[in-house]
Amino acid sequence: MSLVRMTDRAARARQAATLRPPSSSPAGARSSVTRVSTVSGLSILPLRLFLGVTFLYAGIQKIMDPGFFRLGSSTYIGTQLLGFSRGSPIHFIMVHMLEHAKLIGVLTILTELVIGALTLLGLFTRAAAVSGFILNLVLFLSASWRVYPYFLDPDIVFVVCWGTLALTGPGALCLDAVLQDHPLRQRLPPLAQWAVLGPFRRPEPLGASEAIDQSPQRSRGRLLTRAEAVVGGIAALGVLILGLLPRGRPSAQIAAVASKSAGTGGASVPGGAQSGSSGVPKGAKRIGNISQLPPNSAGAVTDPQSGDPAVVVRFLGTDVRAFDAVCTHAGCTVQYDPQSRLLVCPCHGGAFDPKQGAQVVAGPPPSPLTQLTVSVDSKGDIYLV
Repeated sequence: MSLVRMTDRAARARQAATLRPPSSSPAGARSSVTRVSTVSGLSILPLRLFLGVTFLYAGIQKIMDPGFFRLGSSTYIGTQLLGFSRGSPIHFIMVHMLEHAKLIGVLTILTELVIGALTLLGLFTRAAAVSGFILNLVLFLSASWRVYPYFLDPDIVFVVCWGTLALTGPGALCLDAVLQDHPLRQRLPPLAQWAVLGPFRRPEPLGASEAIDQSPQRSRGRLLTRAEAVVGGIAALGVLILGLLPRGRPSAQIAAVASKSAGTGGASVPGGAQSGSSGVPKGAKRIGNISQLPPNSAGAVTDPQSGDPAVVVRFLGTDVRAFDAVCTHAGCTVQYDPQSRLLVCPCHGGAFDPKQGAQVVAGPPPSPLTQLTVSVDSKGDIYLV
């Protein structure tokens, strides 16, 4: 009886030895930690679909927006870049982007469309995911930098999603699998193969212990290498640290001084112009009341003399000043930034100091803005001459 048991043990040992795959590591078989497969091919498809459709929609939405390339529009790309730059840790980059706002807008649309299409097709997925990661990281550091706490910020979520897709690869139903054995791929350097298509891995034979614990029909997915795990961990930690960093509060919105008056195209409070009021020059036009302008804010009006857009800025108390809002560089309309307390141009980054008569303090404008005559009567009504 004992001889039969010994024979059975020897047979099982020989069978296990034939099933065990040869080890590629010098120390023998790979550890179970490094052999654990990542997410299955099908489980990554919802993430691919969401990211791909979202980026395609973002590009199409910008194309359909009539104000995206129109100066003076609230959705003009230059206005958006200017708003993004305020308080951003990459302000120095955003200022240079302002000088080429329309070109940046075109490149943004093309980038979003290409990234979205490639992600949906599963073609060059790793390169598309890394590009999406960089784009949303820039948006996180600029457009939504002042969103607090960080988990309310959508851009940081997109950063993590793109990073996940870059690590896992496209999964099932992708065109990258077609290019896996293409002769051109074999000619690329290893680093280029990894950067463009990712390190695709064929299913590996299962070991003896895996054959017992797993179903024979279950194929092994691609493995996450140590290098990928380290890069992914560092990236996730870096994004988390950025999210936890303190950031400035959003700047106050520009207050409206007055509503449009019928038939004039300008700005006026109901009641119209009042000539001869106490302390008010004759012919002056009432544009609102000082109570409508909190300290350190501004309102957009129309210059009654030239018809140009004008900006009225209130500092402390009754210190109110008005300027022609047409930038002396390229004719764009300037806006007041409460954070820097400057009048800034969204087109090329020009900046004017209203405390110093709108003198040029930054950017390409050759001369200061034209200062307008403004007065405030005893009732707090603001008049523009």
